[in-house]
Amino acid sequence: MAVTSFDLPNPRALWRWLRQWRQNQLVDNTDRISVLEHVDEAGHLGPRYAFMTMMSCGIAMLGLLQNSAAVIIGAMLISPLMGPIIELGLGLATFDLRSIRDALKTLFVGVLLSLLVAAVIVHFSPLQDATPEILARTEPTFFDLLIAIFSGLAGAYATVTRKGEMIVGVAIATALMPPLAVAGYGIAVLNWNIAGGAAFLFMTNLLAIGLSVTIVARWYGFGGTDSPKQTAWQAGLIIGSFVLLSIPLGLALKRIALKSQVELGVRVATDAAAQRASGRVSALRVDMTSNGVNVDTVMMVPHHINGLEASLQEALTTQLGRPVNVQVREVLTADDASFALQQGTLAELRRSVAALQTAESGRTATQQANDAQLVRLQAELLGYLGRLTPSADGRHWTLQVTPGSRMPLQLAQRIEREVNTGLASDGGGITVLPPLQPLPGIMFADDSAELDTDSASTLATLGWAVQRWHGDAVHVIGVGGTEALAQKRADAVAGALRASGLQASVSLDDAAVVRARVREDGPLAARTVRLEIGEAR
Repeated sequence: MAVTSFDLPNPRALWRWLRQWRQNQLVDNTDRISVLEHVDEAGHLGPRYAFMTMMSCGIAMLGLLQNSAAVIIGAMLISPLMGPIIELGLGLATFDLRSIRDALKTLFVGVLLSLLVAAVIVHFSPLQDATPEILARTEPTFFDLLIAIFSGLAGAYATVTRKGEMIVGVAIATALMPPLAVAGYGIAVLNWNIAGGAAFLFMTNLLAIGLSVTIVARWYGFGGTDSPKQTAWQAGLIIGSFVLLSIPLGLALKRIALKSQVELGVRVATDAAAQRASGRVSALRVDMTSNGVNVDTVMMVPHHINGLEASLQEALTTQLGRPVNVQVREVLTADDASFALQQGTLAELRRSVAALQTAESGRTATQQANDAQLVRLQAELLGYLGRLTPSADGRHWTLQVTPGSRMPLQLAQRIEREVNTGLASDGGGITVLPPLQPLPGIMFADDSAELDTDSASTLATLGWAVQRWHGDAVHVIGVGGTEALAQKRADAVAGALRASGLQASVSLDDAAVVRARVREDGPLAARTVRLEIGEAR
C-alpha cells in the first residue's frame, strides 16, 4: 500500500499569499476616507459629548455606591468614550497630529467632567462606604487588561466595518467609565490609594484600547497616506507620543505579570497544603505591597491543622524571596464516619461534664450543710459564752459575758486583747464585759510590802475589769502584823490601781477584825489586802 506524502507549504509563499489576501480582502475593500470622516465626527468635542459623559458617569457612580452591576452596565449604554479613543488610535495609525490633538483634548475634557460629577455625587451621598464593586476597580489585573485589549480590537473592527459600533461602545465604556468614577470617589473621600489605583487602571485600559485600535487600523491599511503630509518634527512627535504611551502600558504589563506569577505560586502552595489535609481552598486573596505579600485564604478541611499558617508563611517566603504574611481561616468539614466520631466524643464530653456537675453539686451541698452546722454550733456556744452586740456602724462589737459562765477576769481580758490584735488592720474591734464578781485580794509575802509579778498582773487585770464595769474607784483595805506594814501594803496596791487610771482610797483593818478573818479564812488572811468597788474616799 502506497503512502501519500504531503509537503509543507513554503513560508515565503504563505507570507506572499497572506499579504495578497489582506490587500484584496481588507485593504482594497475598506473605504478609508468614509471611515476617517466618521471617526472625526464621532470624536468631536461638543455639548452632546459633554452631557452624555456626565450622565454616564453619574449613573455609573450611583451603581457603584449601591453595589449594583445592572446599574453600572446601564451607564455604559450612553457613554460616548468610544469616539475619541477610536480617533486617537486611528490618528496614531495615520500619523495625523491634528486627530491625535483633538482626541486627547476631548478625552481630557471628558475625564475632568467625569471626575467632577463623581466627586459631587459622593460628597452629597449618604452612602460613602467602599462597596465590592468599587474595590474591584482599584488595581489593574491581567483580566482587566484582556478586557481592554479585546474591547479595543472589537471597537476598531466595528468602526472600520461600520457594524455593531453601539454594542462595542458599551464594552469600551465598561473598561473605562467605572474606573474613572472610582477615581472620582477616591478624590471625594480623600482616599488616595483608591483614587490612584483606579486612575492607574483607567490609564492602563485607555492605552490598551488605543494601541489595539492602532494595530487593527494598520492591519486594514490605514497609514501615513491617509493623512496630510507631516513635517519631520510632527512625525517625530507622533512616534514619540506612541512610545511614551507604550511605556505606562509596558510597566502595567510587567506589574500584572509579576502579580500573576506571585498569585500562581501562592495558589499552588495553598492548594498543596489543603490537599495534604484532604481539604481544598475555598477562597484566596493575594495583595502585593511595598513591604511584601499578604495572603488571606479560607480552607475547607476535615480537621484542624496545627502550625499551618507558620509553615505556609515560611514556604512562601522562601519560594517568593520576599516577606509573606499568611492568614488562614479553617472551615471544618466532616463525612459520616468523622461526624459519628465527633458525636461520640461530644457525648462522652457531656457525660464527663454531667459527672463533674453532679460531684460539684454534692460537694456544695455537703459544704453548705457543714457551714449551717457550724453556724448553729457557734450560735449555741455564743449563747453559753454571752451576748454579742454590734455598734451602730457595724464596725465595733461588745461581748457581754454571761454571769453564770464563771469566766476568770484574766481570760476575758485576754480574749479582748487577742481579738482586737487580729482586727487592728480593718479598724474594727471588740469590747469584752466580764461578769460582775468580787474583787480578789492581793497577797503579800511575810513581813513584805513589795508587789510581786503575779500581784502586779492581777492588779492590772482588776483595773481593766473595773473600767469595763464602768467603775471609777476602788477601796483598798490594808492588813499586816503592824500598822506601818499594813499601811505600806495598802499604799502599794492603791498606787498600782491609780496607774491603771482608777481612783483608790485606803483604810486599815483593826486587830480584832484581822483576828476574826484569820479564824475564818486561815493564816493567809493576815497577809491579804482586800479590794472593794466603791467611791473614792
